[in-house]
Amino acid sequence: MGLVTEYSAWFILLCLIAGGIYAFALYFRAGKDTVPGWLLKLLTAFRFLSVFIIAFLLLSPMIKRKVNFVEKPVIIIGQDNSTSVGMGKDSVFMKSSYPAKLNDLIKKLEKKYEVHTFLFDDKVRSGATPDFSGKMTDISAFTEELKTRYANRNVGAVIIATDGIYNKGLNPYYSAEDISFPIYAVALGDTSLQRDIMIKKCNYNREVFLGDQFPVEVQVDASKCSGENVRLTISKGSQILAAQDVAVAGDHFSKKYTFLLEAKEKGIQRFTVSVTPVNNDFYKGNNVQEIYIDVQDSREKVAIIYDFPHPDISALAQALASGLRYEVSEFKLSEFKEEAGIYDLIILYQVPSLVSAAGIEKITASKTSLLYVLGTQTDFNSFNKLNTGLTITGTRISFSEVFPVLNSSFALFTLDKEEQQAFQDDPPLMAPYGNYLANPLADIMLYQKIGSVSTQFPLIMFYQDASRKTGIIAGENLWRWRLSDYIHSGNHETFDKVIHKIVQFLSVKGDKSFFRVKIASRFPETDPVQADAELYNESYELINQPDVSMVITDENNKSFPFGFNKAGNGYSLNAGNFPVGRYKYKASAKVGTKIYESTGEFMVIPVNIEATSIIADHALLHRITHSHDGIVVDVKGMDSLSGKILDRKDIHSVSYSQKRFSELVSTPWVFILILLLLSVEWAIRKRSGM
Repeated sequence: MGLVTEYSAWFILLCLIAGGIYAFALYFRAGKDTVPGWLLKLLTAFRFLSVFIIAFLLLSPMIKRKVNFVEKPVIIIGQDNSTSVGMGKDSVFMKSSYPAKLNDLIKKLEKKYEVHTFLFDDKVRSGATPDFSGKMTDISAFTEELKTRYANRNVGAVIIATDGIYNKGLNPYYSAEDISFPIYAVALGDTSLQRDIMIKKCNYNREVFLGDQFPVEVQVDASKCSGENVRLTISKGSQILAAQDVAVAGDHFSKKYTFLLEAKEKGIQRFTVSVTPVNNDFYKGNNVQEIYIDVQDSREKVAIIYDFPHPDISALAQALASGLRYEVSEFKLSEFKEEAGIYDLIILYQVPSLVSAAGIEKITASKTSLLYVLGTQTDFNSFNKLNTGLTITGTRISFSEVFPVLNSSFALFTLDKEEQQAFQDDPPLMAPYGNYLANPLADIMLYQKIGSVSTQFPLIMFYQDASRKTGIIAGENLWRWRLSDYIHSGNHETFDKVIHKIVQFLSVKGDKSFFRVKIASRFPETDPVQADAELYNESYELINQPDVSMVITDENNKSFPFGFNKAGNGYSLNAGNFPVGRYKYKASAKVGTKIYESTGEFMVIPVNIEATSIIADHALLHRITHSHDGIVVDVKGMDSLSGKILDRKDIHSVSYSQKRFSELVSTPWVFILILLLLSVEWAIRKRSGM
């Protein structure tokens, strides 16, 4: 223990001098004839100490002390709470007796260790009492939680109780690779092949258009059902739309069947895909799947116009073709003879170009939204005259590789976590290097990062004037982004979604309503229903002083009222999770004497992925525990698991010391000492008549 201060030690000498001068001035001539010498010296000492301590406290001294801690080892138990764990042949035991065995294990370990328990399915949360209701299993979310929460902690071991089946997130074997402490596993579920027939997967387009025929591909899997004949049907309500007889051949049967359906009604339509169960079917919950298809009544027309071929053109066309809401056409500028007004969006790929700018006038003269993609063949002199909201100038414009940097304040549309992460992983684009001048009213989505320097040069931006919306992608080689997406995720979905959002913002005609509600058309039952709203005054200025409410009504006409929260200049609502079904909503806001309303509907769709895989994967658990100095036990072996952990010599308490600093002025005894010195001095002075 010691005292430290940020001031020089010379200041302490000044405090001593201040105390001495004060005491000397007060008692040098006082009471020499009436007070004994020893008492006068005592009073002088009291006053000297009081003034010195008070002056010293002005230096903000700190008490430094060394504190020793003993940290017990932490044993972490993660319990799989997903549906698949509780649907096996031992489901009664798992729901009735297993929780008691788990509690016994916890109590045995708590005698020596600090035990932390978690439940995981599609999310991770604290707890030790499973109800096996989770709709998905993400084991990697649990391992990632461990790495985040228990970094630099004295973790003795981790126990994962699961059937090894995961259907969300990363492969848990790779997710757990950099965990440094031992991992044990309790193997739940059954690895034996059961007599079961199921609908393994349904592949279909989520969006189709009214009057179109659309395919639905259904994969039927069966085990130990050789020789059985069942019927596969697709129905809407009570009407069977298509049927197929299925003859099961072999004990490991898997076959895909394709049906062609017609979109006869617009809106979100629910179809039921079912296969008749066999005798002694292990689990009948996977014999039925419901699919939801959004039937729209119009497509948006998009034209891609260019002067020379480039892989980016194909990347953009394929991204838009992956969503059926767009009808995409490609033209060379010299061959574009159509009216620009018939398109919802025109993408000008490096047009105007150095090859030619002839013919662009009829496009820019229209009110159709435009998306410019700039590159090495762009004629920047012509581009700068087009009132796009951006000019790029320079004595001689060169090009450099730039990485994307997301603008955190961008708010024209929402980018999810996967899309934001993709920008961090994307390779560079080739962008012009010059003097960028963006209109102050432009919205910048991505900035340019040149080497290790983040700039304020826009890479993707949007500008809107009285005539149209304009977007600019200030770089070529977008095909690299689409390829990078495939390398990282095995598909192009993230790149395609970003392009869809850019095109959707530009192609949607301006909404002139004063009250706008944004809500998705479908929500998985595992996700909360969320909505955003915007309210405008008659000058089209965002306001959020009035209250905004929403009433959600289910198929039984039961109503659920909610109030929006005010967020920034708008409103947001998290209504929580809803049961599977179709819902209608009515949002309203009152501004002065006017009442604005917005109505619509959405679907909450079931998540039944747990039922499509019911054979436990204990091999995965053996791989994880083997690589982390642990073992796998079954439910019967849980009684001995605590003993195996308790017998380990490398799991022990850790002692460490830590320096602690506290302010001397906040110490009670200092105040008491000063008060005591001054009080005794005052009492003696009064008694002596001084």
